[in-house]
Amino acid sequence: MELGFVILYVNDMDKAKAFYSEVLGLTIVESISSPHFVTFRSQAGSLLSLQDNAMAKFPPKLETQGGSIEVSFAVDDVDSTWKHWKESGVNMVSEPEDLPFGRYFMAKDPDGHYLSVYRFAKQPVIAPQNALQAN
Repeated sequence: MELGFVILYVNDMDKAKAFYSEVLGLTIVESISSPHFVTFRSQAGSLLSLQDNAMAKFPPKLETQGGSIEVSFAVDDVDSTWKHWKESGVNMVSEPEDLPFGRYFMAKDPDGHYLSVYRFAKQPVIAPQNALQAN
């Protein structure tokens, strides 16, 4: 099994779309987007989608409060990303700090979803898929 993408349910699609494209710099994938569902691709190729909560057909639309998810972004320079986001008016939850795994900070998007930015101190070695299945 492979994680395909993450979908965030948002209350203001225009505001969320501008945030993820203009502030975070993600690229819209037009071929799998519509006015009520927008998919973004990071420079590394991972996908993140926004679903307009008012137009949603599935059960998450019934949730009344957002923010119960954390989306993490790997970057080369945590501190410059923090500075850019802060200057862009992003709701910053914490300042950059060194943790046992590396450098990290947390913020929130316009709907209250937690966003974390990190840089591992040492890049982890992840076993190939078939090596995991052998155990």
